Amino acid sequence: MTKIKFYKVDGTYGFLSNFAPYPIFINGERWHTVEHFFQANKFEDKTLQEKIRSLDSPMKAAIEGRNRQNKIRADWDLVKEEIMLEALMIKFLQYPKLKIELLKTGNAIIIEHTSNDFYWADGGDGTGKNRLGGLLMKVRDDINKISNDVELVLPPWISFSNISQYDLFWRMGLGEGYLEQWFRYLSNIDTIYYKFKFPEPKDWEGIYD
Repeated sequence: MTKIKFYKVDGTYGFLSNFAPYPIFINGERWHTVEHFFQANKFEDKTLQEKIRSLDSPMKAAIEGRNRQNKIRADWDLVKEEIMLEALMIKFLQYPKLKIELLKTGNAIIIEHTSNDFYWADGGDGTGKNRLGGLLMKVRDDINKISNDVELVLPPWISFSNISQYDLFWRMGLGEGYLEQWFRYLSNIDTIYYKFKFPEPKDWEGIYD
């Protein structure tokens, strides 16, 4: 079985890292990276969450999230993998090029390879739990269940759930690039089957016209 190891953003398969510079849009808010979102959600304090969201690097977000003076939510150990999975799924849905690269890994075992972490990574010697790698493989499987077409660009109401097509903040930010890619993709395929498979919801009626 092929194994894919990653860690540093500028290394091979660096796009898999939570530090990779791909902002995500969740619940009406823009987060600089998956790491920002994950670290902020360790806490119930909204002011602290916003502080982490505004930091200009994922490393700073990680440092603040690991600051022992900050009170971690009581249920963190129960929900941390669910929160990580949500952020990862959104990342790969909102960036078609990343989705393509993830699906191209096929059935390979994905491993975060570092001695710095024995929970999310492999501990450097394979004794770690590699939970980040496991969740990335789950995201890959879940996207394949939607469609195993590697080149497919999903409609915006799937990649950006709960977003209105008239949301100007989204359209002038992450939505602008996504819609451009989506419309370009639609112009190069037979859209009849696509529309049948992905009918627009009420809030998106007329988007195909």
